[in-house]
Amino acid sequence: MAININGYSLTNDSGLKFNTTQTKFDSSNRIFMPNKPSFFGSKTSSATILRQYPWVINSTTVNVNTCWNTSTGVFTCPVSGLYYTAWGGICRGGASNTPSSTNTGYIGVVKNGVLQHFTYWNTNDHWDTQNLETILYCNSGDTIAWAVHIAPAPDNGSGAGAYGDNHNMATIWLIG
Repeated sequence: MAININGYSLTNDSGLKFNTTQTKFDSSNRIFMPNKPSFFGSKTSSATILRQYPWVINSTTVNVNTCWNTSTGVFTCPVSGLYYTAWGGICRGGASNTPSSTNTGYIGVVKNGVLQHFTYWNTNDHWDTQNLETILYCNSGDTIAWAVHIAPAPDNGSGAGAYGDNHNMATIWLIG
């Protein structure tokens, strides 16, 4: 039997449940949100040095509410809130041992087509791990994507990029 408290309908469904959101308190008093928007995956391309926007993660192991589009490389926020984003991968510069514009690169997180934050590498002709983590406030319908060494991230025109073949990962979670 539901109890109405200030317009919220509370039911006992193996824990307290609020309305139809499926948000529950479990028996250990933890908040459980089974449909919380989130995704995790990687790019499975066999290409070794990729410059791409959006960075298309085509293999997902988590895609709650199917917010991530594996064809377009874009996450569409279904609700307003704070979203944690992270991208990590192996990146490479050009063929020079001297720091220059031909062996540097950038990874950027992009919201609604606009660069929000980016990181930089200068790897002097070897592979290096890079990551970019941030928290973005998004409205319902906003989009999140990544740019790997191509606009809207900074782009110095070199052939630097990231390794595709499962040597990268990306994740987005609604955190609040």
